[in-house]
Order: sequence, then structure tokens, then C-alpha cells
Amino acid sequence: MAEPDAPVWRVPEAVIQDAWGRLLFDTSNLKTTTGEPVVILSPGHLNRGSGPDFSQATVRIGSAPEDLLWAGDIEIHRTSAEWNRHRHGEDPAYARVVLHVVLSPDHTTGTLTRSDGTGIPELVLLPHLDRSLRALVHDFHAQPVGLVPYCSERWGAVPESQRRAFVRETGVERLRMRAQRLAREYGRSPSPERLLIQALFRALGYAPNADAMERLARRLPLQLVRSLDAYDDIYALLIGLAGLADTRFFSEDFGDRFASLASAHALPRSMAPEAWRHGGRPANAPRRRLAQAAALLSAGGLLRDEPLAQLGDALAAEQPVQALRERIRAQAVENVPGIGASRADVILANAVLPVLYLDAELREDHAAEAHVLAALDALPPESDRITRAFEEAGLEPTSALISQGMHQLAEAYCEEGRCARCAIGVQLYPALAGV
Repeated sequence: MAEPDAPVWRVPEAVIQDAWGRLLFDTSNLKTTTGEPVVILSPGHLNRGSGPDFSQATVRIGSAPEDLLWAGDIEIHRTSAEWNRHRHGEDPAYARVVLHVVLSPDHTTGTLTRSDGTGIPELVLLPHLDRSLRALVHDFHAQPVGLVPYCSERWGAVPESQRRAFVRETGVERLRMRAQRLAREYGRSPSPERLLIQALFRALGYAPNADAMERLARRLPLQLVRSLDAYDDIYALLIGLAGLADTRFFSEDFGDRFASLASAHALPRSMAPEAWRHGGRPANAPRRRLAQAAALLSAGGLLRDEPLAQLGDALAAEQPVQALRERIRAQAVENVPGIGASRADVILANAVLPVLYLDAELREDHAAEAHVLAALDALPPESDRITRAFEEAGLEPTSALISQGMHQLAEAYCEEGRCARCAIGVQLYPALAGV
């Protein structure tokens, strides 16, 4: 048991929330204040708004066979009296609290009730902490916000090969989940080629204009685009459909070209100019993104003619990753650079390969599915706050498949509190096995 070397009332509640959410205490012999055994199956999801501190938690209270799992909310306080001080016992929003977790007991411990008059089980954390309160507070302030994996301090107890194998599994899981989302879109509009164009446009938009670029792709008259020979006409069509022909970002020549196309063809309604964000880095501006999309649709570009067949040939090449990069890196046009090498890799991992995987599934081509996985495993890993957090925990991302797995583990397991479905979590917390 850690000694309370700092006054309990001076410990920020957020520190106790963090200790609960990351299970920074000995979970092997927990008991309520009335002596009932407590097994934490999932600490739940931290609620940053109003209401209980954690939602969707799962705990087992009691040891008899008939004792059921409790699924609900967790409320965290320094002492029991704060439940009454905050008047939670009168608030129906706290009626689903299944466990009240406090750092230290006081004279009200064991007497708390919900708004319906039923009693609330309580758990005192202080006897189970594996470090001093001072160290707990220091660790909380030293960690980056939202750091995953939350159990990283105990990762050394699981062999590196097992950790890597599970992260690889979650990388495959992420690819398949993306393919499933695309399949739902395919059900509404059964065209893998159209899905590819939408995915590529979205990836070209970066975060600021991803939605706008995807909306543009949805209204693209593909047959007309492929009938246009001049790059400037294709660029003008994209500018006009984006609703940007009359803005200061493009010359009048493109506006005139779009007007000519609109008079000769029945075009979809243009987007509102307000749909686009023009701030931030120049490299991410709509002008550059639309120019690169136009290059992909022009003669020699990937999207000009049978893009799926081109990408399929690239997957089967002797050096598939290099062949795929060459297919999607649009040529530089009018002083606008083509898609860079690092960006091309991100587009491949997040847009192109999921579409190719779905296409292989639809054709029941298991060899092509394997080629897609091999290409993802051959791409270099992404580098961001998630992958760096996993690397600091002792797992180096060696490929895009691994870095994608890290994101899947963080989003679908750590942040969702699915420790009982995580092979690493079950190794660290055996009580989760079989749940």
C-alpha cells in the first residue's frame, strides 16, 4: 500500500480519474467497503462533459456464481462526502452509477444512495495504489494528454513478439473494417472505380478539405471528364463544380472555360464556396489539391482509364510499392508540384489499398487480398503522436501495417475500454480472460 504522503484533498480529481482509467493500481484483490470482491472488466470511457466520470464500464461485484456483471457508469471523487456535496444522490443522471470510486474513505462512506434510494457500492483506491500520491500526481502531469496505450507501463510483462503479433492482427482488422465501410457505400452505388476516386479525392484534401474533396468527387461527371483532352478544361471543371470559379483564387480564364462547359453540358450543381478552407499551409490549399486531382484525371493519369486494372498490375509487379507509388504520383502541372513521396504512401495506406482489398473481396480473389496485405506491410510506417506513444512504450512501428494496427488498437480497444478483447490486456489482467 502506498502511503498518503500528500494531503488527499490536494490531489486533483483528474489524477484519480487517470489512475482509474489506466488501472494504475493493484487490481488483484479489490473489495468494496462492505467486503465484496470487485473485478474490473472494463474501466469504461472517460466522459469529458457533464454526468458521471466514466460511462460503459463493466465490473463484477461479489463472488457467488449468481453474481452478474454490472455495466454502467463510474463516478470518481477524493472522498465519499463529495457525492453528497455535489448532490449526485438527487440527480437522475447518476442513477446508472454502478461503483463509486474514492481515493480515501470518510464518515459518509457506505451510506451513499442514488436518486431512486438504492445504495451504491464503493471502492477505496488508496490501499491499492502501487506508488505514492506525490508520484501519481507527478506522473499525471508528465504524461502527454490522451496517451495510449494506457497500460504501457506494464507492457514489459508481455513478450515483444506477442505484442507485435497482436498489433499486426489489429492492422489487418483496420484494413478489413475500412473495406467494410466501403462495402456499405458500394451497396448504394456499386462501382469500385467510383469508390477509388472518392477515396483518392478525400485523401488529397488532407484534414481541412477532406469532406469537400469527397463531395466534389461524388458529383464528378466522369464520362465528361474523360472526354476532355485539355488539362486546363479538366481543371476548370473541377474549379467550377467546387464553386470556386468566381473567387479570387483562380484566374478569369478558368471561369470562362467552366462557363463554356456548363453551356454545352448538363452539369451537376456546384458546391458552395464556403465548403472550402483556404487557410493553413499553402501546400494544403484547394488550388493545389484540385490541380493534383485534375492531373490524375488527365491523359497519363491514374484515374483517366481503368485505374483498378492499373493498380492491380502494380500489385503484381516485382516491386509493388514502387509501382503503386508511380501510378498515383500525379505529374507537376503549371508550377504545382505533384504528389510527394511521403504523401503518396499515406494515400496508399489510407485510401488506395482499402479499395483494392474490397475489390479483391468482391471478386473472391484471395491472392489479390494477400498482395494488398503484403503491400501494406512493405510501406513505411506513419509517424504521428499515436505511433510515437507506442514506440515510447517499447514497440517500434516497422511498417504501415504495424502503424495502422497501432491506430486500431488505440481507437478500437484502448479508447473504447475493450481491454477484455485485447490480447495484451488479457495477458496483463488475467481476470479479463473469457469475459
